[in-house]
Parts: sequence; C-alpha cells; structure tokens
Amino acid sequence: MSKKDWEENTVKNIFSRADLWPWQDAEIMSILDVACGLSLKSKFIPAQIRVGVDIHERYFEHIEADVPYVVLKYDVRKLREIFSLDSFDLVIGLDIVEHLEKEEALDMMRQAEEIARKAVVFECPRGFIPQNIDIQGHGADHWQTHRSAWEPEEFEAMGYRALLRDYTMSSVKRHTEVDDIDVHVQMIDAIKLLE
Repeated sequence: MSKKDWEENTVKNIFSRADLWPWQDAEIMSILDVACGLSLKSKFIPAQIRVGVDIHERYFEHIEADVPYVVLKYDVRKLREIFSLDSFDLVIGLDIVEHLEKEEALDMMRQAEEIARKAVVFECPRGFIPQNIDIQGHGADHWQTHRSAWEPEEFEAMGYRALLRDYTMSSVKRHTEVDDIDVHVQMIDAIKLLE
C-alpha cells in the first residue's frame, strides 16, 4: 500500500465513513498492530500506547512514525504466547491474513479477538493476488508470499462488518513466475466490535 493511501484511508477514516467507528479519540488508549512491518499503520489512530509485532525484524529499521511505539519481533501466528486476554483496546492486522495459510490466518484472527477489548480490524485484498517477492527488497520474500484468498463473506460469517474499496497497486513485479497481474483490485476492510 502506498503511504498516501495509508494517510487517506486510515482505519478510523474507512470505518467512520460507514458509521462503524463508535469511539471518540480519547476512547482508544492502546493498539496492537499485528504484522506492523514497514508501516506501523496504527500511527494514524489516536492512542497513547502502540505495540507492533512482526516476524521480520529488518522492517523495524524502516518504520517512519512521529508517535511513540514499541515493536516486538515475534511470529504473529502465536500472539497468545506473548499477550494476555483483553490486553489492548484495538487490535489491527492490515495486510497480513493473505500472507498466511487460511487455517493459520483464522487462528491468528481468533487470537486477536481474545487480546482485544473493544474491536479487531483486518484489511486484505479481495481474492488472490499472486505475490512471492519482497517488492521493497528487505529480504523478506518468504514472509511477503501470498498464501490465501479472501472474500468479504468469510469475514461476515465470523461476525465482522466488511467493506470493499477500490485500490490500484503499484505496477512492480510481484511474482517470479507470473508477469501479468492486474493492478486494479478491491480491498476488504473488516471490523468486529467486541463491546
């Protein structure tokens, strides 16, 4: 995702436009940013505590944020090993579920729901986007590989409200074998309120 998109389509903005963001700024005190990677997109949500977790430590060197945050190197498939129930007001996982096998992603989502007090948010492309290259060159080809496809109905079946939005990806080479990938995709943004 481009930085411009992160700034314009923040979690708060996406769900506020759909009347699905019930909190005032001071009501979200803590956020867990699952697979925070290079972006730490939680920086766009007003909060006092931001914790990012990602398995590829090299990404942490490239985070640009003007807010306080802490990052942990850990496997996001094992969140319950390091976080207790109801640890954070909000848990977000933006651009992660498509990088996991379906069952791993579903289990990670259940763990996120256990850790969150108020809500969980996930974002991913609709359908399958072939990718097995780390397009930014940080040595994370294995972790950047897409392993699963998602549809809004899958999130809705788990109690999420799912929104679709159009998005144009950069036209970089994303896969070692596939040359022609349509850059015009839809993103699924899904929120599950827990309180």
